[in-house]
Amino acid sequence: MTTRPSGVASARLPAIHLSATDHALLTTLVGDAEADGVAGLLQQELGRAHVHRSGRRLHTVGLNCWVHYTDERSSRTRRVKIVPPAEADIDAGLISPLSHVGAGLLGLAQGQSIRWPDPAGRERTLTPVLIEDCESLI
Repeated sequence: MTTRPSGVASARLPAIHLSATDHALLTTLVGDAEADGVAGLLQQELGRAHVHRSGRRLHTVGLNCWVHYTDERSSRTRRVKIVPPAEADIDAGLISPLSHVGAGLLGLAQGQSIRWPDPAGRERTLTPVLIEDCESLI
């Protein structure tokens, strides 16, 4: 059984917003069976997401968006694009929604933060500071 990141109550999680298209693609990716690890965390996020039928909300992280984000553990801002797993290439800044950072950033609004686990299970704060080059904005 999957659980929320340790010490994070569901009531304290920020609201997340996804387009219906992104939500459907991500749901297909993780499937219906209860998953463990990042896939399980992504399933939980999909379950609580606000889904927008007419497209992605302005300034929210979705698939195929470039996002500049901070991780409280680093003093630098990183730029990544969340893409389907088959297109992921970390050297090019293309990350999968099944990566810890990808799953944590999806659906967040620019400037919004979330406490999210790293691969070792330690929590950190992820914050998108600039979202650019998105398709299907509303």
